[in-house]
Amino acid sequence: MPNDTHYKTLGVAPDASADDIRGAYRRAARAHHPDTHGESSAVQMAVINEAWRVVGDPQRRRVYDASLGSAAPPRVTGENVRAASEFSEPRHNPLARYQDPPRFPWRLMAWLAAGGVAFVVLGVLTASDPIPPKVDNVLNPGDCAIIEPNGDAAERLCTEPHDATVEVLIAVDERCPDGTEPHRDRQGMGTACVLLK
Repeated sequence: MPNDTHYKTLGVAPDASADDIRGAYRRAARAHHPDTHGESSAVQMAVINEAWRVVGDPQRRRVYDASLGSAAPPRVTGENVRAASEFSEPRHNPLARYQDPPRFPWRLMAWLAAGGVAFVVLGVLTASDPIPPKVDNVLNPGDCAIIEPNGDAAERLCTEPHDATVEVLIAVDERCPDGTEPHRDRQGMGTACVLLK
């Protein structure tokens, strides 16, 4: 058997299966393709393509093996017969970056999703209660108020006992709308028109 055979070019044994030869061709093509390794690998790529053209086709492979006088006759299996009927020459797609595109990283995405869910759950479990509202002693419409003994209106939380709800704030010399009572703002900022409970 000659030293430089198509089998040696692809790095497989003469009795390799069609799938082994196809995988070896793809690995060799990736390793020597001119698109990734420059024009210097074009000659080697042409040799690899010729090896694939011959041993990738079951009929050409039988003729080639016979010409070598190979001690190992080609194996005849259902796989070889099926491969012969489905064989087509490899076509180069100049727009394709990869002959075998990388797989989508599902495991990485699953870990990231699990980490995100764990982060949200941990955040919910460790979150403190919201800060309760505080009385800032500045009356605004919608605030709850108590009426002090001197008649002034003072802010209270609506969750605590209260006497009235502030409807509107007006200047000292204005009149409250009908249905509301005027009470001086405890801070002296004007008049609070309130609805009594």
